[in-house]
Amino acid sequence: PSAPAAITIAATPTSISLFFPSNPETDVIGYSVYRTTEESLPKESWELLTKEPITANTYQDERVESGKVYFYYVTATDKNKNVSEPSEVVSEKVP
Repeated sequence: PSAPAAITIAATPTSISLFFPSNPETDVIGYSVYRTTEESLPKESWELLTKEPITANTYQDERVESGKVYFYYVTATDKNKNVSEPSEVVSEKVP
């Protein structure tokens, strides 16, 4: 599958929410969300926030701390367990 695109992000004092359109491929079964507070880390070492691919095209991270900047990327998985390249990285600071 292609990498998820056009990810938008919004922060509140208690959470960060990600929003993204569904992938164009019809065999995508879900999305995985990854996070770090250090953008320079290799993507393989970012924390996987979703144990299984999620079917929704939104994700809310409630494990955030005020004043910190969080970086995220998303991958798509198809029914044959093929995983897309990572999306563009998005970031937000928790107020």
